[in-house]
Amino acid sequence: MAIFLSLLTAAVFGMGDFCGGIASKRARVIQVIAGSHIVGAVGAIVASFLLAERFDVGDVLLGVLGGAFGVVGVALLYRRLAVGPMSIVAPLTAITSAAVPAIWGIGSGERLSGLAWAGIGLALVAVVLVSVTKEEPGQDAPVTAQVIAESLLAGAGFGALFVLFDATAESSTPWPVAGARVFTATVLIAIIAYGRMRDGSPMLPADRGAWPLIVLVGLLDTFSNITFIYAANLGDLSVVGVLSALYPISTVILAWVLLGERMTKVQGVGFVAAMAGTELLVLG
Repeated sequence: MAIFLSLLTAAVFGMGDFCGGIASKRARVIQVIAGSHIVGAVGAIVASFLLAERFDVGDVLLGVLGGAFGVVGVALLYRRLAVGPMSIVAPLTAITSAAVPAIWGIGSGERLSGLAWAGIGLALVAVVLVSVTKEEPGQDAPVTAQVIAESLLAGAGFGALFVLFDATAESSTPWPVAGARVFTATVLIAIIAYGRMRDGSPMLPADRGAWPLIVLVGLLDTFSNITFIYAANLGDLSVVGVLSALYPISTVILAWVLLGERMTKVQGVGFVAAMAGTELLVLG
């Protein structure tokens, strides 16, 4: 069940990532992120009243701290993707977001079989391969120490979010997600309001067509966070974290099916590695 929920987390998060990319063509990135987090906060609170067995202040605070790490990760990731090179930034961020919870889980005493170790290794390779992107003309930015550092920090931010979510109890889920989303939504609203006071930039997207996508992103992102906590409570964080980081697969598939974008041979190899790694984890 933990492996299924981990793959579901990856699939749903990848769908949200795809919708977020489309929405960002109709609205500013900060508007998309803030709007989706507001929707996510509302959705997580409603889900908490329906699903949670209890309210735990400590778990909510862990969620808030995780949200702080997550929003730093998002900020660094979008900053680096905007500047490039994307072919370096995306894989580095993805592999780090998978490695941090894996290392934490193993360091916390999780014991894995030989097959599981091989599965994790293949899955980590798959995360890198499916995250490799083509550079657009004019995006051949140099690979500097700052590029590498900010990409690693972005991935570490996402990884820390996973670790903190894992530290919460299943009985209080999804309150930690609600705490994270309320915090990040508040921070992002403040940033947008500051931008409006400073340069008059609009707080709301001018294109109404962006709103359904923003709502969808918020719901998908929140759902994936909730399923991650359930998966982490049922299985080993080292396994759950790696499998959940396979989200670029669903993003690439949707881009291929809906937008006609071609998958690269490298990404195709990544898909095969992901399937093989998952099979080894099931057997292990």
